[in-house]
Amino acid sequence: MKAAFLHIDKAKHMGIESVAKPVCGPNDVLVKVNTCALCGTDGRMYEGTKDVTKGFVPQIKGYGEGRFIIGHEIVGTVEEIGSEVKNPAYKVGSRVIIVTSIGCRKNGCRACREGNYNMCKNNRPIGYYYPGGFAEYILIQDAAVKQGVIIPVPENSTVSDEHLAMVEPLSCVINGQNYLNIKEGEYVTVVGAGPIGLMHSLLAKTKGAKVILAEYSSARLTTAKEFGFDHYIATKDTDFVQAVLDLTHKEGTDVGIVACSVNKVAEDLLITMAMKGRLSFFAGFPKENSILKLDGNIIHYKEVSIYGAFASNRAQFEEALELIVAKKLLMDRIVTHVFSLEKIAQAMGKMLDKEGDALKVVIKP
Repeated sequence: MKAAFLHIDKAKHMGIESVAKPVCGPNDVLVKVNTCALCGTDGRMYEGTKDVTKGFVPQIKGYGEGRFIIGHEIVGTVEEIGSEVKNPAYKVGSRVIIVTSIGCRKNGCRACREGNYNMCKNNRPIGYYYPGGFAEYILIQDAAVKQGVIIPVPENSTVSDEHLAMVEPLSCVINGQNYLNIKEGEYVTVVGAGPIGLMHSLLAKTKGAKVILAEYSSARLTTAKEFGFDHYIATKDTDFVQAVLDLTHKEGTDVGIVACSVNKVAEDLLITMAMKGRLSFFAGFPKENSILKLDGNIIHYKEVSIYGAFASNRAQFEEALELIVAKKLLMDRIVTHVFSLEKIAQAMGKMLDKEGDALKVVIKP
């Protein structure tokens, strides 16, 4: 099979190589990859700004140390089912979504015991620990099969593989909003108009919220305005805090979502919160500069709740799949570019151009 290998000792280098198709063992499921979307994390690994040598065992088996197959926003078709896999939901020829996080599932692991595999200290995600979706085939191995990472797509679904690849990022958005209890008529301020910020805004609109979307990039803001949200703020040349207060009649925003990795955004968004507001730190912050300066009295006197959010689990994947299959959230404007596997370097460049016209970029092996 063809696969795109990330070489960790060479920034911005992904080579297309021909390797043996994975052998499906008795407890495994072999999946033919239909689509795999690019994620910002993939981009950071490609640029060399995210160290993949720490926390994840190199994919040595079969490929050699220092070479990874990444990609975790995967849609595929079941090619082969191991003889010991008895799940009747798995059928050869059926389309499936693959959940990313795989926990250690040890009895002493609180995260796994509670089903929070994304928070397992020994989490072994697909596309990091296990080979990912930037290849023609992916082997879902024993531990992943037993955890239940394979989710069948309804047979009658007409949604394209390109749009189904949005299940994974949307599942993360759902996980983030599960904490926020967004109500009809509330103001929801999202900072960051990339794909994730747009998905947050779309999901909030399904709950009847009034969405304020803020963005620094003029190009991204222009694209975001095509979605028709309630209000937009160009943070490049506007007093963000004052703008939010003006739009909310001086009451502040009921919900704030940080969808970009900028410290000042989180600090300023707290200032705009209404009483009993809920603030989500959805995006992570740079490891070398992750300490924030937050006004504790705002949190105290306004009774503001602050939440973190990281990745997702099967329940959120299932909810995301249902929304996309039912076309309650349309992905036609989110997915902007599709590339072949051979053009993955070009696809990475398109995704990483923050002033360009790309939102979600999808690879079709």
